[in-house]
Amino acid sequence: MPRIPLEEAYPGLQFLPNSRNWWARLKGTAPECVHLRDGHHWIATLLPDTLFLRGKRADQRDPARPEVMLCLDCLEEAAQEEIGGYSGRVVAFEPDAESFSQYFFLAPEDFETAGVTQEVAEAIRKRLEPDGRTCEDCRAPASWAWFSRQDVPSLDEVERICESPGTAYCARHGAQRLWKTFGEMKEASVYYMNLPYGESGAFLWI
Repeated sequence: MPRIPLEEAYPGLQFLPNSRNWWARLKGTAPECVHLRDGHHWIATLLPDTLFLRGKRADQRDPARPEVMLCLDCLEEAAQEEIGGYSGRVVAFEPDAESFSQYFFLAPEDFETAGVTQEVAEAIRKRLEPDGRTCEDCRAPASWAWFSRQDVPSLDEVERICESPGTAYCARHGAQRLWKTFGEMKEASVYYMNLPYGESGAFLWI
């Protein structure tokens, strides 16, 4: 499947030349932002338009934007506008900073195919329904329900997903809350992150 050129997909970001030459392509490694030259405590692999549904790759855009490895600052630059401008309903769970390796967005129609249990899927679907709340920060109509680790320590805790009020945000302030959470982590190695698609969905972690 054809891919969008790197400069078009990520305008403003700079990538290490040796991470995008013929040898890197031969090895199948992703281009790396220049800040990873000397190592970095916060690294994420971003595949903006790609889902993995039980191990099968499913691109949500044709052509899809290429896979890249980014530091936290470059990840925010690449994704902040798109996440903060997403118009659909979002349920977002704060990941466990000590153990998470993936942070990804799933639309409801992909829950079961991606391996989300029926009970968890149904609980999240209910939280995606409009609830008339306003943003905690600006009082605009809320489209995000943010669940901290105190609210929902594990995605297996269906009762907590159903009963915790979470924090209501508009899309812009929901995205800001996400970046604040990431920024509070001393280090992270995120092997997979995508961006929102469809009409609504949830940010999940494993």
